[in-house]
Amino acid sequence: MKTLLLLLVVGVMCQNEVDTVEKLLADLKGASAVELTALNTDYTVSKNLKENIIFNLGKAYQEQNFLCASRDKSVSDRESDIDKTNKYIAYLQKRLVDNSNRIHTLDANRCTHSSNYIERVKNDNMTLRLIIFLRNSLQNLDNNQLNRYGAYVEKFLTMYKQAKISELVELAHEFADTMFIDWNQVTPSSQGNINTVKGQLIEMLNDMERYIREQIKNVQNLEIATGVTLADFKGAIDIENEQINYDLSSEQKNLIKLEEQLVQAKLAAVNCREKGVALQQQQQRAIEDLKNEEIQYNKNKERLQEELNLFTDVYRIYSTQVGTSEDKFKQRVDDYVNDRKVDSYERSQYSLSDAVRKQVQNE
Repeated sequence: MKTLLLLLVVGVMCQNEVDTVEKLLADLKGASAVELTALNTDYTVSKNLKENIIFNLGKAYQEQNFLCASRDKSVSDRESDIDKTNKYIAYLQKRLVDNSNRIHTLDANRCTHSSNYIERVKNDNMTLRLIIFLRNSLQNLDNNQLNRYGAYVEKFLTMYKQAKISELVELAHEFADTMFIDWNQVTPSSQGNINTVKGQLIEMLNDMERYIREQIKNVQNLEIATGVTLADFKGAIDIENEQINYDLSSEQKNLIKLEEQLVQAKLAAVNCREKGVALQQQQQRAIEDLKNEEIQYNKNKERLQEELNLFTDVYRIYSTQVGTSEDKFKQRVDDYVNDRKVDSYERSQYSLSDAVRKQVQNE
């Protein structure tokens, strides 16, 4: 457009309408100056706006990164909570198994203890019957037989202490077979000594009977105490198991919630990162857009500046030279229009035809 106007100026000058040329040149120069100023103003406004957008996008991206870090921490916290909950659930489950094993062991021990108790009481009662048998048999022994009887009693006591009940029974049978005598054969002359020895042996058997009965009583008390203690212990384990089962149920429900929260936290973290990437890409596009606008601005600025310089030079040449040598200038215009080389005119001055030619070639 500027070139056409410039050619129009040249045409006007060729038509000897020189009076309007200066005004046209001034208008062209002013129009280029106004356009250049508008370009600078528009670019400054656009640049500030886009730089502000880039800054805000960068700020939003940083804030998004902080938010994403918080989202990542939420994921890490949920994973840590789930790990702790799983470990606690495993501990509770193991505690239930351990308590079950403890009860099983206690019941087995209790069964063994009860069997031992029954066997002990049975053996003690058998021993008591043997004592009664020995004490009754003692009434029919003579002096010679008392010596052997004493050996039997001593052996009897030893076997009892060693809990050899079956041997005690065999010893009692042996005693009954070998020591039974007819009381009528005992002579009066030996009755005194016999009665003394018998009294000692009877007292020994009586002491043994009292001891055994006391042991039976102690064993019975121990059996009762053991049963009560075991019942209390099992009751405590049952109470603990009830609490464990309650806690286990609560933790399993809590685990489900934590796993759901983890899914949501991971989704939020992914969405957050995607939004961050989108902000970063948006900022990068804004930066590229600003760079492209700057490149285009510089091109347009350079073009308008060249036009302004051209019109300024043309206006200067016209105002300083054409006005004083109109005919000569017209000949130069004619030469330019007819594309003839101009050899006259001061070469040190800016040539109108050269300027116009350059502008046409540039466009």
